[in-house]
Amino acid sequence: MKIRNSPFWSIIEQVIPWLILAILLVYSYAKFFRHSYGFRLEGSTGRVMLVFEPQLEPTLREGDRIIQMGSVRFVDFREDLGMSFFEGYEPGDTVPLLIERGGRTIEIPWKYPHFSRDEFFDQLGSEWFMAYAFWVAGVLTVLLVRPKDDSWLLMSLFNFLTAVWVIAGSGLSAYHIWDSALVLRVALWLSLPVYLHLHWVFPRPLGKLHPFVLWMGYGVAISLAIMQGFQLLPRELYSLAFLVGVGGSLILLLIHVLRQPSVRRDFRLPLIVLMLAVAPGVIWSIIEAIIGGSPWYGSVGLLGLPLLPLAYLYTAFRRRLGIQEMRINRFFTIYLFVILLGVIFLPLIAFLDQTLTVPGKTLIIAVMSALLTAAAFLWAYSPFEKLIEHRILGIPLASKRLLETYSAHITTSLSLPDLIRVLQEEVFPSLLIRQFAFLHIDQGSVNVLSTMGLSTEQIPAEKDVPGLIARSGFYRFPDLSAADQPHAWIRLVLSLRLGDQLIGFWLLGRRDPDDLYPQQEIPVLSSLANLTAIALSNILQTERLKAMYETNISRYEQEKLRLAHDLHDSILNEMAAILMRADAANLSPKFLAAFDELTEKLREIVDDLRPPMLAFGLKLAFEDFTDNLMERSQVSVEILTDIQATEECRYPDTVESNLYRIVQEACENSLRYAQAKKLLIFGRFYEKQIDIRVQDDGIGFDSDVSLKLDDMLAHKHFGMVGMFERANLIGADINIHSQPNQGTRIQVIWKAKESI
Repeated sequence: MKIRNSPFWSIIEQVIPWLILAILLVYSYAKFFRHSYGFRLEGSTGRVMLVFEPQLEPTLREGDRIIQMGSVRFVDFREDLGMSFFEGYEPGDTVPLLIERGGRTIEIPWKYPHFSRDEFFDQLGSEWFMAYAFWVAGVLTVLLVRPKDDSWLLMSLFNFLTAVWVIAGSGLSAYHIWDSALVLRVALWLSLPVYLHLHWVFPRPLGKLHPFVLWMGYGVAISLAIMQGFQLLPRELYSLAFLVGVGGSLILLLIHVLRQPSVRRDFRLPLIVLMLAVAPGVIWSIIEAIIGGSPWYGSVGLLGLPLLPLAYLYTAFRRRLGIQEMRINRFFTIYLFVILLGVIFLPLIAFLDQTLTVPGKTLIIAVMSALLTAAAFLWAYSPFEKLIEHRILGIPLASKRLLETYSAHITTSLSLPDLIRVLQEEVFPSLLIRQFAFLHIDQGSVNVLSTMGLSTEQIPAEKDVPGLIARSGFYRFPDLSAADQPHAWIRLVLSLRLGDQLIGFWLLGRRDPDDLYPQQEIPVLSSLANLTAIALSNILQTERLKAMYETNISRYEQEKLRLAHDLHDSILNEMAAILMRADAANLSPKFLAAFDELTEKLREIVDDLRPPMLAFGLKLAFEDFTDNLMERSQVSVEILTDIQATEECRYPDTVESNLYRIVQEACENSLRYAQAKKLLIFGRFYEKQIDIRVQDDGIGFDSDVSLKLDDMLAHKHFGMVGMFERANLIGADINIHSQPNQGTRIQVIWKAKESI
């Protein structure tokens, strides 16, 4: 079933909303001005629940049961949906009522009252206005939602039919006023296939429905509606249509959630709206039960209900609302905030209304409510708006301050993964961009840094760069993008330039709700791209310098290893050969002692250049290092060790080497400069994490000042600078805490990085 731009559908589009509005207005008039009976009945039993204008005795009382009104018996009234109260009478006439009271039958002359203020407010506190909320949602669907497909038609009918049966059933159908009972039942039977069909395709179709199933379903429902209109069906059978329509819709929605995980986020707003819509009514019921009711409590309790159909419409067609989406976002946020204020303030207002006895209490309550509301909007609305946009609407950053916020975010993005995360999780979602590619141009070659919603075949190659440059800054409308054109998904190309140098591209594609990139937004997007170009250039330059420094460190370690091998294999072997010569026996004891001391020094230098135990793992290397440290310090410094490992874990060579050097430097500083009496070396080795601490009780220093890089270099603390540089090279966190005369604690934590 396809919707075509035919005159027939144009007439329906232009006539149905106003026809439904006319029905709503007619029944609204009937509800408030043809419902002045002076009492309220329980429709199923005829029991009098409330008497608004007691008349002279004998008169109606609460608890009486109506048997007959004039010539209309209540039993006949219940069976004939076309029969109404007080047929043939006008306001001011006296109507004989036959009632049952206390087991006795009594006849009462009841004066058919004119308009009653109390009865008017009793009707005002019902759900009648929900019909207008559904009508508004239907009109918005007709006017704003595009294209005019099956979903458009179904959502329109869903709202208009619901508006009809809500207004007909809002207290009118119980009294059969102006055939409202028949209208209610017919509208519900017509709604049944529409509800089920809509929720089959909303928010995404569960599958293709066979045309025969559709026509059969609609045909049966229309037949039942006609039969119900002629009262050929049981009068209560319409409730089955309601239960199947609402229950089936809920089941279909549950199937959507289970089978289509991607749509779960779309249901957050209706769920929040439902909770806030029901909350005032629940609070009102509690207040009414505790401190008694008041006519306006009920109306306030229903404050959030009109938002339900609008939230439903928004969820179904959010991505089709065009440039109106941001305005509707603001509307929902304000409305939800007002409902929340109602939930919070309603108990307070009700309490004041019941307890204050001073003159002018209404004015006092009104002033207090106005002041509290103004204060809430001044101090609480902005955080609430951010919460709704971020958590419910899926907009991490506010668009009106996106440029400033992004500028602050990229200053903390010190690596390429951090920059990409900010773009993917905050910037592009805030702009509702669903397709993009982030490309880096390096000496003519194209490197893909990040993509979303694209396949490998859709990414431009090196040969496409000139074409991308030519299209940079120009928006291409979706209807100009033929499917057979190369890279038809691209709507906007933004060059990332640093001066005259091209370093990359932003390629932006599909965007909710309508692929539109307004001209006034392109300069803002270009500014974001320029900021990204600067951040990308700085990150790449930093990574190059880091790579060069790491290479130098590696070369330095390799040189130390080569030197250690030369000393061990050449010098130490030659020195050992000296003692094996024939005339070695003639050497003096003094020479031999000095010779042994020199040999031991050389061995220490060799071990320091390349600790041999590192070949067996970091844990054994640290244990060997602490043993040597104890021998060197002897009794001058008490050295305590606590090194544990869950298993014999091995780590990358650069990680083990740099951690060893950091601990070595920390211990050397403690022994040389700290004047410490006690030194603790703590280590915990896990499969993907290392935690090391070196702590002494020495003279310490002011870490708040001395740990600044410039200060450390100015005071020639090159060892500490090296510790920070080595930690940075392997991605470890180093923390140095010290205070004068309170010792020093150095902690290094390394965690294995997840692959990106």
